[in-house]
This record gives sequence, C-alpha cells and structure tokens, in this order.
Amino acid sequence: MTKSVMQTIQDLSDEREKLISREGAHHAGNETQQRLLKIDHDLQVLWDFRRRELAGENVDLDEDYFDRYTVDPGDDAPGGGRPV
Repeated sequence: MTKSVMQTIQDLSDEREKLISREGAHHAGNETQQRLLKIDHDLQVLWDFRRRELAGENVDLDEDYFDRYTVDPGDDAPGGGRPV
C-alpha cells in the first residue's frame, strides 16, 4: 500500500526532529547534515503535493515524487547543477 502524502510528511518530520536533536547534542557529522538538507528539500516537495491534493489534483507519490524530484540533476543542469 502506498503511503499518503501526509504520512510521508509525518515520517520525514519525525526523522528530521531526531536528527536535529542529535545535531544539537554535537553528535552530527557531515552525513547527518546532508540528510537534513535532503529531508528539508523532500518536505518542500511533499507540501507542494499536499497543496495540489487539496486543490483536487490526483497525486501519486510512486510516480510523481520519486521519479521527478529525487534524481540528481548533474553538473550541467540549468541553474548551476549540484550545490558546492
């Protein structure tokens, strides 16, 4: 069964809270910071999907989310590619 947008938001928010508490205790490394950046990006995308759902659009996380928003654009992508 596919997770709903709200359930995915909740799961990522819970993970984010745990990572932030670890970061606050000075136990966070570069991997944790990178994960937090990814979670923040994913939450922005998911909230956009939620707005689309509320507007009556059919959103399928398996098709819309993972195919379109988690692909690394590469160095030659419009807008500068990967962050430095």
